[in-house]
Amino acid sequence: MPDKKIDPRVQRTRHLLRDALIDLMDRKPYAQITIQDITDLATLNRKTFYLHYETKDHLLYTTTDEILGELFGDAKEASVVNPSIDDLQRYIAKRIFEYVIKYKEFFRVMFERKASINFIEYMKEYITTFYEEKFSRFDDDKLFVHKDVIASYIGSAYVGVIYWWLDNDMPYTPEKMTEQMIQLNSRGPIQIIRMYAEDKE
Repeated sequence: MPDKKIDPRVQRTRHLLRDALIDLMDRKPYAQITIQDITDLATLNRKTFYLHYETKDHLLYTTTDEILGELFGDAKEASVVNPSIDDLQRYIAKRIFEYVIKYKEFFRVMFERKASINFIEYMKEYITTFYEEKFSRFDDDKLFVHKDVIASYIGSAYVGVIYWWLDNDMPYTPEKMTEQMIQLNSRGPIQIIRMYAEDKE
């Protein structure tokens, strides 16, 4: 059966609470934010909050999972060979940078402020798990590098590059970042530098 669609009114309420939390986290430490602060800013009452979330942490984790989940879209269900590996990585890279732009305030706040979760590690694990699932069909004995190491490398690379991109006020467009990430994933940073160095000799 298809997933039941969320009532637009419920979705609107949850977005108000989510946006209020992110806004507040930009103003003060997460530990100092109260549910009353969130509901006041969202112009909702506490009873409404508890109809949707049990705690402040519940709201934070739900928001984080929803946004990270959106990064991958339909690719979660796609096999690694259909689309091809190249098509898959282009789809993922493009979608990630587009969604970082879409939710830039969320990512900026989560990278800069310490909450009840280590967001950098949480995001890295999220991306790593996605790639581990995509690579599960491959035989480690036939790979030059173990697939779990490859997945961890890709996860760390994405988080590191996204952090740098946001911290430097996004100097390149999502399209340019997509192309650069594809080159990094396809060739590797050392190989890219080596090609340049050899060309200069």
